[in-house]
Amino acid sequence: MAAEVERNPQSGERLQRVLAGAGIASRRKAEELIRSGRVTVDGEVVTQLGTRVDSRRARIQVDGKLVRRQPFRYVVMNKPTGFITTTSDERDRRTVMQLLPSEPRLFPVGRLDRDTEGLLLFTNDGEVANRVMHPRYGLTKEYLVLTPRKPSEPVMRRIRDGVEIDGKRVVPHEFRIVRETGDGVLLSVVVHEGMNRVVRRMMESVGIEVSKLSRVRVGPLSVAGIPRGGHRELTPGELTSLLQSLRLERGSSDQVESVQQPVAKRGRSAPPGAKKRTASRKVHDE
Repeated sequence: MAAEVERNPQSGERLQRVLAGAGIASRRKAEELIRSGRVTVDGEVVTQLGTRVDSRRARIQVDGKLVRRQPFRYVVMNKPTGFITTTSDERDRRTVMQLLPSEPRLFPVGRLDRDTEGLLLFTNDGEVANRVMHPRYGLTKEYLVLTPRKPSEPVMRRIRDGVEIDGKRVVPHEFRIVRETGDGVLLSVVVHEGMNRVVRRMMESVGIEVSKLSRVRVGPLSVAGIPRGGHRELTPGELTSLLQSLRLERGSSDQVESVQQPVAKRGRSAPPGAKKRTASRKVHDE
């Protein structure tokens, strides 16, 4: 009889994600493996979806074969418009995964909608992904908004004082005018929230038209120097800063893959209808 292994629900990674990150199967197929009783954790059969495990210490097996975790990887992309943030799309739209190599298997952290460009982090480190998205760790995200007209001071004040979205009052960490350009006025918005289309909805609530929206920073990570559609590994210094921001330690046993000074690479192109990865993943909007 299958044992329902109860893990701490607030820590660790979901078992199906660990299996997918190790290249065993897609998330969906990994769920099927779990439900069918083919996965054991520390010698106990696990059939409950959503079970969280410490992939650094747990002994995970599929059909009796030990699952070896891949080294942690961290990639930052300058997402262009026209791509949606998901690992696959049943409507055959272009996804951000088409801009990355197919291996190693990485997952986007958070979401940028199709019409928003800028910084998007990818990793196979579930703990880092969870902490980046969790408001408890207070990681700020900076967006640049291009609008055709300079907002009045009363309108700026309304945003700074906070606006209500989905019954919650959202107060930006910072909201300011950066400069006026030939294309319009550039505004900087810094937020903690990861709500769906939060910046666009903040602007809409006070009548600020958004001509262009880009995310330029997540915590200590910046998109500067990465061409649109390009990506690169985090530098050791960036990774250290990110882990410190998330109050997370990584020891030698954590298999963080060391990298040389990274060079931004152009994303690979894939025509509409090209075969995509079969894994699907729900991610939080930002």
